[in-house]
Amino acid sequence: MSSRSKIILGLVLAYATYKTLSYLWTKNAANTAAKPRFSYRKWTKRDISQYTGAEEKPILIALDGKVYDVTDGRGFYGPGCAYNVFAGRDASRLLATQTFDNGLTEEELDAPIDPLNDLTDDDRESLDAYIGLFGVKYQCVGVLVEPTSSAQA
Repeated sequence: MSSRSKIILGLVLAYATYKTLSYLWTKNAANTAAKPRFSYRKWTKRDISQYTGAEEKPILIALDGKVYDVTDGRGFYGPGCAYNVFAGRDASRLLATQTFDNGLTEEELDAPIDPLNDLTDDDRESLDAYIGLFGVKYQCVGVLVEPTSSAQA
């Protein structure tokens, strides 16, 4: 294959990827921009664990101490989708390290919030990229707090 053919093929693939991602990010956004689903508040890990997109509920993900309503990204984070493992939990370490696990556990819910002190520079850069994406794409609906704090304050 010639260099020109490779360039054209690369551009076609990039465009197709862009169109697919644009569709997935916006397919459920038609009526959500006008009225927020949640008021800004304090959330515990147990609070957000109720919002995984199951039974058509909204989807929340915590990232570096902030909680985002990612329901508009149901095509990514909803039940049965590739990134559903991040839904309803503090996904900071998982996204920073590009790690997939078997899902949320009771042990994780009861553990203190991960301070992320031991992330490598590359991990922190990856996390910062996700924070930037979430900050532009999704509504921040609050902050993640320990259960001893007042979650509704």
